[in-house]
Amino acid sequence: MITVTLSDELEAAVQSAAERKGVSLDDYLTAICSEALALETDRVRLQSYLAGTPGVSQQRADAWLAELAAGKRSPCPR
Repeated sequence: MITVTLSDELEAAVQSAAERKGVSLDDYLTAICSEALALETDRVRLQSYLAGTPGVSQQRADAWLAELAAGKRSPCPR
């Protein structure tokens, strides 16, 4: 468990946002953190690509696309 101290203004804004979305404060903050981590992962992947580090092989990408076309959903290969 993590405890975070927010300013009164930020806490009120976060609570209002959670209420507008109709979710609990815990669920709202969990979603925000998940989105931030996904963005960080994408940023790291982009930096790696720009640095010339090999990405997903064409063979692996083609296999994933074939499965997707066959109706088998899975996360995009990374």
